[in-house]
Amino acid sequence: MLTEFDIIAKYFQQGGLAADPALHRGVMLGIGDDCALLSVPRGKQIALSMDVLVEGVHFPAGAPADLVAQRALAVNLSDLAAMGAEPFCFMLGLTLPQAEEAWLDAFGRGLRASALKYKCPLVGGNLARGPLQIAIQVQGLVPAGTALLRSKARPGHDVYVSGEPGRAGLALEYIQGRCTGLTPEQEAELMSAYYQPEPRLQLGQALRGIAGAAQDVSDGLLLDLERMAVQSKVRISVDIASIPLAGVLTRLRTSTDVFRLALTAGDDYELIFTAAPSKKRAVLAAAKKAGIRVSCIGKVSKGEGVEVIDLSGRPLAFSRAGYEHFA
Repeated sequence: MLTEFDIIAKYFQQGGLAADPALHRGVMLGIGDDCALLSVPRGKQIALSMDVLVEGVHFPAGAPADLVAQRALAVNLSDLAAMGAEPFCFMLGLTLPQAEEAWLDAFGRGLRASALKYKCPLVGGNLARGPLQIAIQVQGLVPAGTALLRSKARPGHDVYVSGEPGRAGLALEYIQGRCTGLTPEQEAELMSAYYQPEPRLQLGQALRGIAGAAQDVSDGLLLDLERMAVQSKVRISVDIASIPLAGVLTRLRTSTDVFRLALTAGDDYELIFTAAPSKKRAVLAAAKKAGIRVSCIGKVSKGEGVEVIDLSGRPLAFSRAGYEHFA
């Protein structure tokens, strides 16, 4: 029978996943004591964020453990991307109904793969028995005074989004049996979008000093733009014709469903940000440097709220703007 310390030693205190003070600058002490000890480099600020993923709410019951692990770390790293921070390390809180070695092995492998990919090692955490829940706290570093904030959108700014939002929403419909007739290639694309979202870390870092406001798209493009508008005390108008659409959406859904998914589905973990029109060339250069497409989708003005403008210039209404945890 595995004990808590057996699980930690076998599945989490492994090379490539656990921080090694000899290899990871700034980590003075990692797993094995009551606390980790970190040293923040001079001139840097530490950015902290934490998400809790609950089985049956944030990922399907019985989902592959390795993919769940990759999703769990990626969605947290997306918060660092939105602030323009680079990954430093993370902590893991894990509750398990029981200690299944096969599940733990797959989960550990998935977590290790993501920790290596994003250079973000594990420095500690906690294990307990209970319903399957994964809590990850990420720590990132950003040069002092340069963090991107939701509150910096200004009237006259352009509004941008990275990538092509909506694929993760369609993926969830497929997982739930509400989307059929996929080719193997389409299935692979959607599963990757849902379980292995790509946190836009390079883009966020490249936008420091260029972007006004920024945040990631976790609960839906419109809902997250509303949060930005509230924090910045502005109005944001979105041109529906400018929304970038993934081919897999347009091939599998009607135009109404395509825009519903792109604007309200969430789980894409793309970045939305604003910038002055004079910064357009710098924005495009930052996107090119990060290797990701960005699209100008709207404008910031005085006022409040978010509106979507259709092809004829009239405002559109949506039944919901995104996912609300307690709605």
